[in-house]
Amino acid sequence: MPQHDMRLQFSLELPRDAALVRDARRTLDGALAGAGVTQECRDDIRLALTEACGNVVSHASLASDYHIDVSVEGGECVIEVTDDGGGFDPALVPAVEPVEPAAEPEGLKESGRGLQVLAAVVERLDVVSVQDTGTLVRFSKHLEWDPSGRE
Repeated sequence: MPQHDMRLQFSLELPRDAALVRDARRTLDGALAGAGVTQECRDDIRLALTEACGNVVSHASLASDYHIDVSVEGGECVIEVTDDGGGFDPALVPAVEPVEPAAEPEGLKESGRGLQVLAAVVERLDVVSVQDTGTLVRFSKHLEWDPSGRE
């Protein structure tokens, strides 16, 4: 079966605990590595997942847990991270524009940088947050395949 025909779907429900972000990354990375996705592509996805989960752990203080939904189909990986942690006003976060990590705007504070980093490594990023309710961060990345086959 050609790699671009691979289908994968799974969901994780995790407590808002920074130590478990590593486990979520490993789970996803192991599945993508087994399917033959390149190291560089997996690194980008791991970084994006880390930033999205890190935002929940750091900022969604009202949430006791959060959800990660992963779908791989047609050569694209789509990840949704949702929480019911009270949401935020997206207008208060610096513009989410793709930037090269080395070219970050001067003066960009630590807060808000996670979305900047995430936007820099994925093709599409959507952030939907409803104050007093929660937040959905959805991002997608086209998968690149290791020509030598599965790792």
